[in-house]
Amino acid sequence: MTLIEGRLLRGLGQAAGFTQIEWVRRQLVDLAGIDPHPGTVNLALGDEVNRTRWRRWRGLPGHAMEPADAAFCGARCYPVRIEGRVPAAVLLPEIAGYPEDKLEIVAALPLRRHLSMDEGALVRVELCRPLVAKAVLFDIDGTLVDSVGAYLEVARIAAQALGLEVTETQVRHSLATGSNFWKGVVPADRHDAGAVMKALSAHAGREWPRVLREHGKVFEGLAQTLDAMKRLGIKLGIVSGARPEVLDLLRQDGILDRFDSIVLGADVSRRKPDPEGILKCLKVLDMTPAAAVYIGDTPVDIQASRAAGVCAVGVLTGAGDSATLSMHWPDRLISSHARLAEIIAPE
Repeated sequence: MTLIEGRLLRGLGQAAGFTQIEWVRRQLVDLAGIDPHPGTVNLALGDEVNRTRWRRWRGLPGHAMEPADAAFCGARCYPVRIEGRVPAAVLLPEIAGYPEDKLEIVAALPLRRHLSMDEGALVRVELCRPLVAKAVLFDIDGTLVDSVGAYLEVARIAAQALGLEVTETQVRHSLATGSNFWKGVVPADRHDAGAVMKALSAHAGREWPRVLREHGKVFEGLAQTLDAMKRLGIKLGIVSGARPEVLDLLRQDGILDRFDSIVLGADVSRRKPDPEGILKCLKVLDMTPAAAVYIGDTPVDIQASRAAGVCAVGVLTGAGDSATLSMHWPDRLISSHARLAEIIAPE
């Protein structure tokens, strides 16, 4: 069984500092996609059935966490989902005599508050298994191409021309939510706000091809990841609201040639989170939603996946961080495309 149930148990409060140690935090992000909220959630396994299941889990390799400080022990982490929704990881310290009736869980969200869990509440923890798929579809910006810096640069160029300022937080929020790029930049009470936002958009559009060439780049190792998927017999697709010029970056090393279907913003009448693009791509691939996984870096990508009926994987290389993506309940979180081979299995 991949499901364990335990009762919420109050811990000693000692784990908050541990989860914020840089090497611990960095490895949890890399291995499980979890940038941990301070502390852990502890579950007591009060019956033999769940203790037996936990012993079986412990027999699995999990992900090894290597201490950067000799004062700490090593550990293993196991990616899980809490209540079938929230991504998390179970930590197993590599110490003799560690209790067999206790689960220690880390998540990017404050689980007690997020799930309204009281002391003693029964909590279900599901071990993440590879997602079985015949097709893997990708967003572009923040997923295949490192372009957040390019968006920030083009926004600054356009804003400065009109004496305005734009922050990285504003740009990331816009990319993550699909909201108007300029609403947070132009004061809402400005009498000519509409005209100013139109001018900003036009200026950014003129500068974008150059800025993308200078500041955008394909994520390192992408060709190898895609080739690994192809060797499994998996069809590959792109579904993105990006403009066509971003494809020029993907032509390097023949990366674009590895995809079997490409759907961009100009190819659909409704943008994400509407599922039109994903469903159109699947139709070209002759695949059902149940056989597909969609990889994206924003909540909008997760919402589109849900609407289309495909598995949703959030990746941390773009606009959305671990906590933001966790709030929208992806099936898995990964630190980058390089982790895909670990979580995808052919049908």
